[in-house]
Amino acid sequence: MTRMPAAEAAVHVLRKEGIEVAFGVPGAAINPSYAAMRKLGGIDHVLARHVERASHMAEGYTRTKAGNIGVCIGTSGPAGTDMITGL
Repeated sequence: MTRMPAAEAAVHVLRKEGIEVAFGVPGAAINPSYAAMRKLGGIDHVLARHVERASHMAEGYTRTKAGNIGVCIGTSGPAGTDMITGL
């Protein structure tokens, strides 16, 4: 069985689901995912200044065209709570 880091597996799943763009703010805990996105390609990243704003950006992207799936990426800590506002 082929082994790969979990971050790379997550990027493969996102690409398989048709994700082309992700919005977020890099942070220490999520950097392996950003490295995997850069290594594997296929997912563009839009940098936001705050995770709450990234969640609003992802929602807006979802609403712009049928079939768009907005993805918001946040690091550990308060990022999960901050994303709730955009939901």
